[in-house]
Amino acid sequence: MSIPLFLVLMTLCCGYALLRGGAPERVAAGLQIGAFAFTISVHRLFEGAAFLVTSVGTAAIDAMLLVALITLAWRSTRFWPLWIAGWQLAAIVAHLAKLVDPAMMPAGYAIQAQIWAYPMLLATTAGAWRHHSRVVAGDIDPPWKPMSA
Repeated sequence: MSIPLFLVLMTLCCGYALLRGGAPERVAAGLQIGAFAFTISVHRLFEGAAFLVTSVGTAAIDAMLLVALITLAWRSTRFWPLWIAGWQLAAIVAHLAKLVDPAMMPAGYAIQAQIWAYPMLLATTAGAWRHHSRVVAGDIDPPWKPMSA
């Protein structure tokens, strides 16, 4: 996958979410930026860039991101976090598939594990745009579900 292309997309999408989004959009942007930074560090320092074997460190980061995104989807009043949690689950399935079939082509594994980040960024941006549109229209847009007693 093209790191420069992804960095441009991440900068634009997460930047927009941080500037125009509500709390859930900013949380999602921060989670995605953090997961990317940790993944790059772990992958380059400990796992290499070849995707020849299951990337255990990357899979662990992806699993932590999945838990955080499920929590975001559960607490948020927005619908789009369900989508990004689902796409993150697809990335986890890619890691599991490599565990089940170690002979999986490295390029296929890399694509399956990474491709879901693109629609996740776009969905976060769409959520931020929708939030901003509601705010400009004067609509009430509560970010979080009320805590039950």
